[in-house]
Amino acid sequence: MKGKSDVLVVGAGPAGCAAAIVLARAGADVCVVDRATFPRDKTCGDAVSNEAIELLGKLGARSDVERAPHALVRSAAAIFPSGHRIARTYDKPGYIVPRYHLDECLRRAAENTGARLVQGTRVASLVNDGVRITGARGDDFDWHAQLVIAADGYGSVGLPALKVSGPRGRELAVSATVYLRGVRFPFGEDVADHFFERELPCGYSWIFPAVDGVSNVGVYLRSDAYARTGKKLDRLLEEFLVRHADRLAGCERVGKTRVWSLPIAPRRMPLTAAGLILAGDAAGCVDPLSGEGIWQALRTGMLAGETARAALAFGGLNPALRTRYEHTCAHEIGKPSYRKRWVQDALDVIVQRGLYRSTVVRSLLAFGYEHRALEMTKS
Repeated sequence: MKGKSDVLVVGAGPAGCAAAIVLARAGADVCVVDRATFPRDKTCGDAVSNEAIELLGKLGARSDVERAPHALVRSAAAIFPSGHRIARTYDKPGYIVPRYHLDECLRRAAENTGARLVQGTRVASLVNDGVRITGARGDDFDWHAQLVIAADGYGSVGLPALKVSGPRGRELAVSATVYLRGVRFPFGEDVADHFFERELPCGYSWIFPAVDGVSNVGVYLRSDAYARTGKKLDRLLEEFLVRHADRLAGCERVGKTRVWSLPIAPRRMPLTAAGLILAGDAAGCVDPLSGEGIWQALRTGMLAGETARAALAFGGLNPALRTRYEHTCAHEIGKPSYRKRWVQDALDVIVQRGLYRSTVVRSLLAFGYEHRALEMTKS
């Protein structure tokens, strides 16, 4: 397949579709290429914050998502090893939406807006003419564009073009999840529970509300802390299921355990080059404390689309546009993430040393959690 367009977007996940929608609405000729054939499943925690829902509305996909199978999250709780719960409610609910449905809704929105989608085609590398990125190549794929947006997630083809290696250590998190039918919800079926436990340093485990009777249950850890456990992810997940047999014993497994990596913010790397913009997981934008990535993907995708639109109007991705994009991402995602890493380390000390038993510490935790301190979204 050969062709050309104003903009080529690599990856048709939330970031890529958000960028494509912004560009197509502006009248740009945009092509989106993805190695998968839609609809397709995607390993994820499936949580979509209420701020992300607002972005879906701006992109024209919210009503479609609300017609798809989903669950509402009206409240959440942080649970410590003693069983102490700190709860909060949301003015606007978040959603649990399996990525099979979420990404399909965004794909439809992008195509309905006018973007072209090439499915089942893998991009192997970007094309550089010595001055800037001018397109991409893969098996039976050769595409030219004035600008490329790499929104293809962890291990993006955009990283080599920026001379950047993949994330590791404190810039990477790992997660494992399983779907269970028959989970018990003693505090309400619209409550998302997050367990902070000694066995999961710099991380947590979760039990999310059920969608069509099936709950997403998983564990999440920062990579450097995970390495210190000396255990495999699936083992950590199995041990969590055993520790919470009161809610999880006897549940039917729907599918197998899945593991995946999350490039967490902030990553000390450029997000642009001549003719190239990175967005979403490719740009290392996942929330380090919660592991949330959907809002970040949608937001950076929209920003990338707006930047590309300006570049088309002004004759190229000039240094001023590149700087503005990187500064906006740093302000909205990078800076809050530095603070949230500090909170993550502090929480680990609190859990490992049993400081959550202190009434003073509990009061501080409750204040921060209930008031959503340091959160870049309201999930």
